[in-house]
Amino acid sequence: MEEKKLRQYDFITAVGLILFSVWELSQALKMPMKESYGGVQSEWYVSPALLPMIIGGGLMLLGAILLVNAIRTGGAASFIEAVKNSGKIKVTEPTRRVVTVVFAFVSFIYLMIPNVDFFLSISLFLFYISTSFYPERDDFRKKMTLQFIIGMGVLLILITTGLDDVLKGILSYNVDILALLFLIYLNIYSRIQARKMDIARKTIRQVTLISLIVPLILCPLFRYFLLVPLPVEGGIIKLMNLVYYAVR
Repeated sequence: MEEKKLRQYDFITAVGLILFSVWELSQALKMPMKESYGGVQSEWYVSPALLPMIIGGGLMLLGAILLVNAIRTGGAASFIEAVKNSGKIKVTEPTRRVVTVVFAFVSFIYLMIPNVDFFLSISLFLFYISTSFYPERDDFRKKMTLQFIIGMGVLLILITTGLDDVLKGILSYNVDILALLFLIYLNIYSRIQARKMDIARKTIRQVTLISLIVPLILCPLFRYFLLVPLPVEGGIIKLMNLVYYAVR
């Protein structure tokens, strides 16, 4: 790909990162930095706003660095010129990749975090985003994205129609069970597709390990050491609680 196009994509990505980080910081600032639980005053460093503020600040810094570089190398001017000349922006593979990232974050923040066990939310997010980019195959990413869209669509229907509340009367942690089954399905599906596309087995194996190890570290860290209540403490977190208090 020619250098001019790459600099244009740098500019688009930088603007997207900055806008997303501004929104994330604005949402984080709505969370209380200090709170009282049972008469005990918690400190700012255990606030639930701390993690999104760190992520938002980091994304803003990276976006600003990328933006400055895009301006210096002529990416901004080239992008503006291209818009003026063509009247529209072609949907290219780099643009689709940006959309993939945005879709993953929107699903994670608005669908999974408020409704699914936090461990499973992180694991699903990491597995999807990793399988979308780590194999470096656009056809593989498209297949995984389609499956993820279907899964998020089912979750959205359950939530908006109130079916999740109905199912809770029949089976506890129904959404968590469905999320776990969906994660297992994605893993099996990705392995089948990887075999068809001659993608190394270790690639999916590494992605699976990352999607499990990261929440296995983050959840206990925030829940038991920083004493931060997790957004949704579903079946997996409750199981962690049983293990933690049994061996404590």
